[in-house]
Amino acid sequence: MHKITEKEAIDLLKENSPDEQSFKKVLSHSRAVQKLSLEIASKLSKKADINLIRTGALLHDIGRFKCNGTDYIKHGIEGGKILRQRGLIKHAEIAETHIGAGIDRADITEQHLPLPAKDFVPTTIEQKIIAHADNLIFGSERRSIKDVAERFEKEVGKKCAQRALSLHNEIQSMIKQGPVV
Repeated sequence: MHKITEKEAIDLLKENSPDEQSFKKVLSHSRAVQKLSLEIASKLSKKADINLIRTGALLHDIGRFKCNGTDYIKHGIEGGKILRQRGLIKHAEIAETHIGAGIDRADITEQHLPLPAKDFVPTTIEQKIIAHADNLIFGSERRSIKDVAERFEKEVGKKCAQRALSLHNEIQSMIKQGPVV
């Protein structure tokens, strides 16, 4: 597995950004996701790869530079492609699985999503932490799980909202010192 530093991750984000404004917007969001991801990881009873969380959170939305409007749902896949080309396989998997609390094959088929028919659901602790933190960060502002569930139910349906709540509960069950998010 290829390692990447925080500075290299930021440089890679900048390299893929079409302009300074887009870069700053994605970096601001990604920094907020990174901060919350590291906070969650520090409270878990299960060990997580902190460097992967630090850099994976920064790079999870790298595909946003290639996707907007109706193809926005593809930004995880596009990010995965960019990161795989760099040999960052674990980072690519984070990008591909971070949307919502994951998108499964049934979601893709039922909703006619423009994605390959396969599961894009977080399975590793690092993927789950970053997906959950990303759900809780709206722009660069931290929100509650209740806000997340309401937003998801309105935008993508009850099933996705329930999956986000299940991921939240799973993370909560791994916390050493009681709820943090």
